[in-house]
Amino acid sequence: MKVLLAAIEGEAYFDSLNDLAIPGLEMVRTSSPDEVEREIVDAEVIYGFPGAAALEKAKSLKWIQSPGAGVDWVTRIPRVVESDWIVTNTRGAHGPSIAEHVFALLLSFTRNMPRSLDWQRKRYWGRTEGYRSLHEIKDSTMGIVGFGQIGRAIAKRAVAFEMNVLAVDAFPTDGKPYVDEVWPTDRLPDLLQHSDVVVVAVPYTAETHHLIDEPAIAIMRPGSYLIAISRGGIVEETALVDALRSGHLAGAGLDVTESEPPAPDSPLWDAPNLLLTPHVAGASGPKEKRCLDIFRSNLIRYVNGEPLINVVDKQRGY
Repeated sequence: MKVLLAAIEGEAYFDSLNDLAIPGLEMVRTSSPDEVEREIVDAEVIYGFPGAAALEKAKSLKWIQSPGAGVDWVTRIPRVVESDWIVTNTRGAHGPSIAEHVFALLLSFTRNMPRSLDWQRKRYWGRTEGYRSLHEIKDSTMGIVGFGQIGRAIAKRAVAFEMNVLAVDAFPTDGKPYVDEVWPTDRLPDLLQHSDVVVVAVPYTAETHHLIDEPAIAIMRPGSYLIAISRGGIVEETALVDALRSGHLAGAGLDVTESEPPAPDSPLWDAPNLLLTPHVAGASGPKEKRCLDIFRSNLIRYVNGEPLINVVDKQRGY
């Protein structure tokens, strides 16, 4: 059985697979798209994000283990969707790092870090102005759109900050101990109206495309914050920029955008009170190890003929 390790993320932990006592196991590491296309031909398992060109060359493939939690890329490759290949993701590995990133963005606004950094560069001690512009998040309300494992990790930290938490999700789920009740998605307007900060943590699908559009942003509380950390395309960016320019929103943090990177002339670059981070919310060494631990567990299950964990519905894309 040939296993192709074709991801940069997690490569520091690939050696942790070396002690697997699996007869006939051949593990091959790749370092370029050309090598992936060459090595995938007879691979049975791949750990990575293979592109359409590489997958067209696969002759023996049975299982794709994505190093990421989001697998919207699957729905864009008909060969994958229409095949009997199993696709699994690393759901659960990214919660801590992404949740911490959410609060890094939020606290940057409420404690006015960008302005303080600007003053520091100018060697200016802006205590008087700064003192009047800071806020607490204690007793404020965070609304989480999408209450999977990442949403739950965010809620856990929100509760630690003594925030109130609301959540909506497409599937019935128990939010306790962080949320008394997880609402269905048709109550998204209620969440938007009652939240001081809204965090977008849903997968990107046809149903969630521009879920947070101009009407949705319009019913958010004046002076509230919007943070998106799952996938671009869920927040309608033109409407977001307009809301920031008008002052309806106090700030927004985007780790994901519809086009990555945004075009040089994108209004996102210069939008007021917008923090952009380059799709790095999930980044950390411990997260990469957790991803490899999931793959290792699944590889043992695969060899033993046991059900794999984190199997993706390829039609839905999550």
